[in-house]
Amino acid sequence: YGATGFSIGTKGYIGTGIDGAIRQDFWEWDQATNAWTQKADFGGGQRYSAVGFSIGLKGYIGTGGDAFSMRRNDFWEWDPSSNIWTQKSNFGGTAREGAVGFSIGTKGFIGTGEESVSIYKNDFWEWNQSTNLWTQKTNFGGAARTLTTGFSIGTKGYIGTGIDASGTTYNDFWEYDTTANAW
Repeated sequence: YGATGFSIGTKGYIGTGIDGAIRQDFWEWDQATNAWTQKADFGGGQRYSAVGFSIGLKGYIGTGGDAFSMRRNDFWEWDPSSNIWTQKSNFGGTAREGAVGFSIGTKGFIGTGEESVSIYKNDFWEWNQSTNLWTQKTNFGGAARTLTTGFSIGTKGYIGTGIDASGTTYNDFWEYDTTANAW
C-alpha cells in the first residue's frame, strides 16, 4: 500500500510503497504482453504515499514519507529510454505525504497532503517541465486534507475525497481550471 504510479503510452508504472517494509523498487507493466519488468529503483530512496504523474515520455515521483517517517519534498524524473532517475527542483510547498498530483500538457500539479501529524494542507502548486520551476497557484477549493485522489481531462484537473485532521472524510469533488487558475 502507499505506492504510486503513472502511465506512459501503453505501459503502466508502479513503485515505492509499503509491504511490511518501505520500498523503492519500480516496475513497468506492458499492456501488450501483460508482463511486469523491474526497472531502476526510485532515485529518491525508500518512499510511501508519494505523488506520481507523467508528462510526455517522462515519469515523475515526488513528496511522500521516507524510511525514517520523515516527510519529503524532493521531486524526481524518470526517463524510460535510459532507465535513469534525475532529481529535479524540490516541490515548491512544504514536505508532505499523502498529497495528490496530476499533469496537464507540459505542467505537473501537486497539492493537499499531510505536512505533519494533524497538519493538513490545501495549497496547490504547478511545476513547469521546460523551466523546472514551481509556482504556487490558487489553494485547493475544499478543506485542507490528505489521501485525496486526482486526475486531469483536457485543460482541467479534478481532486476529490480525502480525510482532514479531525477525521472527517469527504466525498466532494472539485474542478481546477488552469486557464482561470480557479477551483
